[in-house]
Amino acid sequence: MIQQTLRFISSIVVFSLISMVSYGYELTVNYENESHVLSQAQLKDLTHDTLTTITPWTDKPQVFSGISIASLMKHFDIHATKAYAKALNDYEVEINLNQALAAGAFIVSHVNGEPMKVRNKGPFWIIFPWSDHPHLIERKYQDWSIWQLTELSFH
Repeated sequence: MIQQTLRFISSIVVFSLISMVSYGYELTVNYENESHVLSQAQLKDLTHDTLTTITPWTDKPQVFSGISIASLMKHFDIHATKAYAKALNDYEVEINLNQALAAGAFIVSHVNGEPMKVRNKGPFWIIFPWSDHPHLIERKYQDWSIWQLTELSFH
């Protein structure tokens, strides 16, 4: 009986980890009645922009690769004034798009040429060009800099 219980628990743990990994490495973009699910590779194929910057959470400049939120919106023909970003741990934040776009909001999928992993704030992370605009290191932009991003819904 104990062995069966342990096998059952092991199966649940393995299934959960597999689900987390496959779920965690996709970004769902929602707008109106459409949803687009993008892997890190698919996001990289949309555009390969880079941004070299410090962040409030890293100790030196990093080379981030991904797509600006403005380019993502243009690609999917999104016209919105706010977005809701959701993380792997269900943390959510509302983003004022007028301010975020003016500040250069950027969705990162790779750091220093490597795909972002969940343990390093990946698979996707919203950042801003803090090195070029140090005034952006304020609470509002830090709150919008959601890591382990899994969903971005535009309204």
